[in-house]
Amino acid sequence: MARRYEDEQDRATQDEGVLPEVEDDLDEESYRRLSGRRRARRVRQRAVFAVVVLVVLGAGGVAALIYTDHWQPGSSATPTSAAPSPTCVPASAPALLPPAEVSVDVLNGTSRRGLAGTVAGELRTRGFVVVNVGNAPTATGPVTAAVTYPATSLAQAVTVGARFPEAKLVPDPAATVITVALGDGYQNLLAEDVVVAPALPVDPAAAC
Repeated sequence: MARRYEDEQDRATQDEGVLPEVEDDLDEESYRRLSGRRRARRVRQRAVFAVVVLVVLGAGGVAALIYTDHWQPGSSATPTSAAPSPTCVPASAPALLPPAEVSVDVLNGTSRRGLAGTVAGELRTRGFVVVNVGNAPTATGPVTAAVTYPATSLAQAVTVGARFPEAKLVPDPAATVITVALGDGYQNLLAEDVVVAPALPVDPAAAC
């Protein structure tokens, strides 16, 4: 009878999740077995609950990382591209080149007719290779001349600019040739024995 009562109480305990009251006639050994099974069941329940909690927390952490773009499944972090550095400008002007090594376009940026042709002829006389002669698309302004050049042709630009008093050097990444745009301040070329290298563009961040 004790065994049958024990089985019935076990089934009731599975449904209710609590230990049934022990009748006075239940012997001590049967009571210990019932208590042991209840403790084992509670341990299993707690272990399952802990595993479920860990799984939920782990899934939530991964979802949070993906949502905030801190991690992408199947992808590796890529370094951000560095910002382009400014054009390197040396602290002092490079040495002047022989005029025969320099090709230049001459443009008239003033209202004086024929000025570009006159200056182009003088530069050719001094050994420069003048490729094109024409009018500037816009007025050059009060300077004697503005020398536009690619970043790789600084020495050539300085060589041309040295023939104009206080010429302005204008680096242009889009330029492919050296161009002299004559301004309203132009009067004459400097004599070859007094040529002076023009000031370099002011850009401390780009100094070599």
